[in-house]
Amino acid sequence: MFPAAPSLTDWLARLPSAEVAHWLQEAHFAVYLLRHDGRFLAVNRRFCELTGYSPEHLLARSFQDITHPDDSVGDQQRLARILDGQNQQLQVDKRFVRADGRVVWVRLSVRRIDAVPDAGGALLLVVAQEVGNDEAARAALARSESSLRLALEGSGTGLWDWDLKTDIVEFSQGFGRLLHYVGDDFRRDFHFRERLHPEDRDTVIAAVERSLRSDEAFDQPYRLRCFDEQYRWFQGRGMTHRGIDGRPERFSGILVDLQERYEVEQRLRDSERELSFLARHDALTGLPNRLLWGERLADALRDAQRHGQRLAILMMDLDRFKDVNDTLGHGVGDELLRHVAQRLLQRLRGGDTLARLGGDEFVWLMRSLSQPADAARLAQELLAVLGEPWVTEGGYEVHLGSSVGIALFPEHGHDGQALMKAADAALYRAKADGRGIYCYYSDDMTRHAAERLALESRLRQAVREGGFRLVFQPQWGVATDRLVGAEALLRWHDPVLGEVSPARFIPIAEACGLMGDIGAWVLEEAAAVLRRWMDGGWTEATMAVNVSPRQFLRGQLSEQLRAVLECHRLPPDALELEITEGLLMERSDTTQEVLREVRELGVRVAVDDFGVGYSSLAYLKRFAVHTLKIDRTFVAQLETDPEDREICAAIVAMGRALGVKVLAEGVETEGQWRLLAAMGCDLYQGFWRGGHPVPESRFAADYLTMPGALG
Repeated sequence: MFPAAPSLTDWLARLPSAEVAHWLQEAHFAVYLLRHDGRFLAVNRRFCELTGYSPEHLLARSFQDITHPDDSVGDQQRLARILDGQNQQLQVDKRFVRADGRVVWVRLSVRRIDAVPDAGGALLLVVAQEVGNDEAARAALARSESSLRLALEGSGTGLWDWDLKTDIVEFSQGFGRLLHYVGDDFRRDFHFRERLHPEDRDTVIAAVERSLRSDEAFDQPYRLRCFDEQYRWFQGRGMTHRGIDGRPERFSGILVDLQERYEVEQRLRDSERELSFLARHDALTGLPNRLLWGERLADALRDAQRHGQRLAILMMDLDRFKDVNDTLGHGVGDELLRHVAQRLLQRLRGGDTLARLGGDEFVWLMRSLSQPADAARLAQELLAVLGEPWVTEGGYEVHLGSSVGIALFPEHGHDGQALMKAADAALYRAKADGRGIYCYYSDDMTRHAAERLALESRLRQAVREGGFRLVFQPQWGVATDRLVGAEALLRWHDPVLGEVSPARFIPIAEACGLMGDIGAWVLEEAAAVLRRWMDGGWTEATMAVNVSPRQFLRGQLSEQLRAVLECHRLPPDALELEITEGLLMERSDTTQEVLREVRELGVRVAVDDFGVGYSSLAYLKRFAVHTLKIDRTFVAQLETDPEDREICAAIVAMGRALGVKVLAEGVETEGQWRLLAAMGCDLYQGFWRGGHPVPESRFAADYLTMPGALG
């Protein structure tokens, strides 16, 4: 037989005297001893009555075997804390399940006892007192708590309950799921402070402490490092529960997953930022657009006025950009604009602003000028940058260049609108003065700009209403003195402005895109006149027609020529197109392709104003033109300037070497004519012998009836 197990009295007798006196005073309560592993070591009669189990049944089991399942995990945590020495004693309410299945609520007073002989470690001395006899009320409360827990768990919310007396925190299963926990002991593995995001930690801990000190609710968003090592956003909401004495006893609340809402809100914020960026930036280049430019300019003007500083606005656009769009396509044009923006950004100073206002127009805000010349130096840099050739992805080398208009604050205006108008006027003057230069604003530029706008308006009306006419200047053979043809020249008489010089209105027509329509009308009208001359007996007549660079490069010239030749039944070699020397140099590949199409039709090509550019013999041979027209500036001083005579002689020799005709423009005297004849020049036109341009109605009477005109 084994000796009988020590009774509770026996074990109590082994305890130190102070503890014995204390606990014996409580002997009318249910009392039991627990081993460190939670197994019953001894129980008194009152505890057996409370639970309905015999001493033998209890001594063979752990206290967890009779604990309500909902309290089991919390008990394990409390047991670990008191055995680890974190708590020496504690008080807790919990539930036991009696032998008859009834649940009984008890209040436990637990104390750790060390150095007990033969105990094999620390013991827990527990006094249990039944609390509350209203079973129905407790059952209703339990059902209510269960329903609340189920509702919160179903909503994806996590629960926590922190017992401030025992420093034990209980968590719902949903709390662990929110943090992607897959282990077997969440309470062991979760440490709130450590898992808070470093940027949120101080704020959240301070909010908890405020709630514990006062009745302020805890309501705080924060990030937690989940168990998959990803930080996610949560919302913690809780409150402090106080006892009768006003001291905090529990701190409990819920944890709500905010990550999805945060991501949606973040996407909305990103979209708002993107929309705000797009509203204020150019979609093609990423530069500030007109809206943001206006805001930056207004801010800069306020600062400049406050501190007495000077500003400069540099407005620039690209020379012949429309030609790139017309010939190489808008895709290449867009690529060029992006490249230009990157070139300019590389020169941008801190505090300055570069914007694209639209098309090929860029504007630069230069702050804190020490003197006006600073703007000129920057303009020279920008002209140099934009003057560098650019090669497309397709291998085309494009030479553009730019012009720059400069307006200064406060000299040229005190508000943004005035300064922008001044810069625009200066830009127009720079382009009118030859392009590739910069120009400062002055008052006469504004008047000039106003006149230009009025002229443009009248010019558009003339295009709509057919307000143009042609006059014709005869062309003669130098050696034969025979009439060989005529050049069609455009004229415009406006009802308001009167006779407007071609030198004045043609550049404006080019700039505002009207030359395509005007050029098509000139070609059609000149062909009709040529047909009438041939039908009248001048069968060998030829007609020279000037073609603008835009008309030549827009990609429709060969179709227009084919239609005109067929409509008026003209021999192709009776029509001659005059193009500028500069056009040959600027777009060599495109020009060569258009010239090939023109030659295949049989139409002749002349180079107008030859000698003022930089054409080489190799270029002329490559393009295979039919006629070189010596510019009138060389012919004017032919009798008095040896250099002009040498130039004219060289051009005639070049033409002879290439096998092309040479025509001298602006011949006004017999002396000029004789010198050209001696050089071997083929053709001429000018005021000598009354060779003034006249309308079709006078041409036959003035020139076709001249003796020997037709041979």
